[in-house]
Amino acid sequence: MKWFHEVNNMDELRGQFKKLLLKHHPDNGGSVSDMQEINAEYDLLFDHLKAENKSDGQSYTFDENEENQEFKDVINFIIGYQIKIEIIGSWVWCFESYACKEQLKELGFKYAPKKKAWCWHYGDYKRHHRQEISLEDIRMKYGSQTVSHKEKQYALNQ
Repeated sequence: MKWFHEVNNMDELRGQFKKLLLKHHPDNGGSVSDMQEINAEYDLLFDHLKAENKSDGQSYTFDENEENQEFKDVINFIIGYQIKIEIIGSWVWCFESYACKEQLKELGFKYAPKKKAWCWHYGDYKRHHRQEISLEDIRMKYGSQTVSHKEKQYALNQ
């Protein structure tokens, strides 16, 4: 594989995909041909990992291909904005994003007033608890990856 190295699970695949987006996306000075190669390799690895997990007796509760494509589309769309983006589990959170709130609404993001952020999740979400859970608790449970814009350079923190 040219772009992805030592990928053993979906989380590693998505993490490396996000890093490659930051570096090679055309909005960040990368080339369209590189992004096409990265997307093709991502799709190939995603299918391989999905087949591997199914052979191990694991199964997914959602349509992986549809979720995978929509996740890629959302990240590709918002990566060019000068906002703080945080991936927590399978959720995309956008902070300091007032300037692009209309575009986020069009993508299906919902505003979480207590967390002062826009969030996106594939498909419908049904809350399974009554009490409010802080972002810090959610980060601790699912892990997070932050993409922040600083002086025309993106920094990826884990």
